[in-house]
Amino acid sequence: MKRSLLLGIAFTALSLALHFLPIWENMLNRGAESWDEQPAPRDYIESVIAAHSDGSDPAFARRPWTTTGIGMLTSVGLAPKQAFITVGLCGFFFAGVLVYLIAMRLGFGDRNALWSQALFHLSPTVLCAWFDPLYTYDEPIQYAAALGALLALLHQRWVIYVPALLLALMARETTLLLMPAFFLVAPRRHLALVATLVSASLFTAWIMMAPHGASVSDIAADLSRRSGYFALNFSSVRIGESVGFMLLVLALPIFLLLRHRALISPGLSRAFVIVLVLNTPLVLVGAYAREARLFALPLLIAWPWLGTALIAEIDRHGGWRGLLRAFRSPLNALLLIAATAIIVVGAHAGFALTATGQEDNLFHELLIAQAIVIAASLIASRNRAA
Repeated sequence: MKRSLLLGIAFTALSLALHFLPIWENMLNRGAESWDEQPAPRDYIESVIAAHSDGSDPAFARRPWTTTGIGMLTSVGLAPKQAFITVGLCGFFFAGVLVYLIAMRLGFGDRNALWSQALFHLSPTVLCAWFDPLYTYDEPIQYAAALGALLALLHQRWVIYVPALLLALMARETTLLLMPAFFLVAPRRHLALVATLVSASLFTAWIMMAPHGASVSDIAADLSRRSGYFALNFSSVRIGESVGFMLLVLALPIFLLLRHRALISPGLSRAFVIVLVLNTPLVLVGAYAREARLFALPLLIAWPWLGTALIAEIDRHGGWRGLLRAFRSPLNALLLIAATAIIVVGAHAGFALTATGQEDNLFHELLIAQAIVIAASLIASRNRAA
């Protein structure tokens, strides 16, 4: 557990340092500028907090916890920007520790659990959470609460599970898509069903009583606003960006699942696939696909086993050195060079960003790195299949 805490602190610090590097602009280091780099009367983060708390957006108004947490911290003397960063980093820190604890509960062992925690923190939408156009706000609390609920579910601690799931639902209502997955992985499904229905009922009651964002007119306006997102996401200007961000978030986890499904319990693999099938079309149809964090919801089920799958992939090649030895073959080396060239050219030509410049983030680099790892694994597997 000590190593998990130290790992979480190290990666949380890495993410914070990455955001404050002076070589690019993002939510955390933009200062008194708007999202399109126009001068603003106050820090950009303060504008974001105001937009989430003034009730003007029904979707934001239904999600109180991040704004409430920021308000509590500012009431004891923190500046709004400091409070925002504290809430976000603490949420991701605790979520990472919970990924480790869930992996341990599932029997994957300390080494693999630490790798799972590391892969959580290195996931593009966590490592680069506040880069444009991810605009992360409520996800840290949603992730921590949902993962806490999952851990409580596996331990059958229903007194913890019910409020943790309720907290996750109130943080972001997309948590509803996790409910079928939780049912599949529950040790005692009938008790899990009852506890989940209790949380869902309490969430429904809260929505009905919420002062902002939950009226029929608010929800109708929200749905009407989202009706044009599908056409926008697949317009000639944005289709490459939509596909690029989807691959950035999901390509490596899906690859590892397909390669090592036998190591993962049928319930876990089905749970991941179900959330993937439910969430991905909803993002493409009803949200901005360029806000790539929205694609990451299924990873709440995947992160605890990703470390095991990655280690298994490396071990099948005889470790990192064995993987490198596979490319002593001139043919394999030539194939990897060709694949790398295609990946680099394709990423830069097709993955065009519409809300920020390529120089202000690491999205292309992370996509290219993941694609090269996948290509190298597939090419190295030729020798085993031959």
